[in-house]
Amino acid sequence: PAEETASTTSTKQTVVNKAKQRVRRLLPEVTRNNVPYLQQSSGTPIYHALSELKGW
Repeated sequence: PAEETASTTSTKQTVVNKAKQRVRRLLPEVTRNNVPYLQQSSGTPIYHALSELKGW
């Protein structure tokens, strides 16, 4: 069958929509956990340098 039936198309669309929702829900947490700067202590030189540039 080269042509897709309406139910197959509908099922595929449902799967795609659920996957998009899952990505939207998980992306902020995954991003936050993968950014090493956000996990450093606030006493680092990088933090102080960026704090000084904040009002610049």
